Amino acid sequence: MLLPTKDQVNAAGRHVITAAGMAITIFGLQAKGVTLEGVTTFINSLGDTINTIVQFLGAAGIFYAAIKAGHAVAPTSQIAAVQAIATGPKDEVQKSAKDALVAATISLPQVQTIVTDAETANDAVSPDVVQAK
Repeated sequence: MLLPTKDQVNAAGRHVITAAGMAITIFGLQAKGVTLEGVTTFINSLGDTINTIVQFLGAAGIFYAAIKAGHAVAPTSQIAAVQAIATGPKDEVQKSAKDALVAATISLPQVQTIVTDAETANDAVSPDVVQAK
């Protein structure tokens, strides 16, 4: 049996949160007295042209979100993210990301030693991360 990865669980969780947020918003608007008839009347008062533009923008937003989601999980995007970690500005976020990347790399069964600069070697928790000579 294949279990979902952490990223898959996180992605599903974001969708659940989005759906719950939408439901809460709808129930909240109903509690404030906003009815479906009132919304329909408001939309109809905007006219056909504005209504069509709003529908097009809504559909375009869904299409754009699908493209971005597909791009985010593409291997090329993940490689670019790793390269950004390796070459990005030196701050706490970059350092934490670099440390996680080094730890994940050294945990691979086919990796025996990582030869790196003095700072990275000193920060590493594994004795298999060594300073270049």
